[in-house]
Amino acid sequence: MKLSNKTILSVTFCAAAVSAIAQPAAPPSDAQTLAVESGIATFHVTTNVPALEVSGKSSALQARVQLHRDSSGVTLEKIEAWMPVKTLLTGMALRDEHMRKYIFATATGDLPDLRFESGRVNCPGVAPGHEATCTVTGTLAIRGVPRAFSIPLKVRQEGNGSAFRATGEGTVKLSDYGIEQPSQLGVKTSNEVKLRLDLNGKERGLVTTAMGRP
Repeated sequence: MKLSNKTILSVTFCAAAVSAIAQPAAPPSDAQTLAVESGIATFHVTTNVPALEVSGKSSALQARVQLHRDSSGVTLEKIEAWMPVKTLLTGMALRDEHMRKYIFATATGDLPDLRFESGRVNCPGVAPGHEATCTVTGTLAIRGVPRAFSIPLKVRQEGNGSAFRATGEGTVKLSDYGIEQPSQLGVKTSNEVKLRLDLNGKERGLVTTAMGRP
């Protein structure tokens, strides 16, 4: 059977259209990946004893942020952050051991990384030398259990725009994860734990954790 030129052109056009639809959309031409390799995470929790609180800190917070810029500011397309539990220290070895056992360990004794993930977030007003606040909403996983988590971040674009700094404070409720408030010798911590994040990122290639997982 011989096809007419008109039929051949029609088939070719349809094939091209199907192919174009099947291809994933190209990312924005100005899309960038920011890598944070040594962010700081701190926590503070009060107790039933006035003026007594427990605090801890880790300098091993890592993150990867995909973003692009436009005339209105910055759009964070995706945020992934993770931190090994063993890097979170309170200044007392026995307390650290109890914290890992009663707060972060799973029923099988594993210690999954703390992980935060979020989708697209618009941050209007971010520009070189300027700071803006945007609320990031996503999931925070403790013991491998993800729960909704929201934190306002102050984002500042540094220098020529290739570096960013973000700081933010949020609150986590232990009860949301089915975790009992730790208690020892009559001292019991609050159900609410205040978190603070301090991140400095630069545009670069992807980073990998010590476990080989991005």
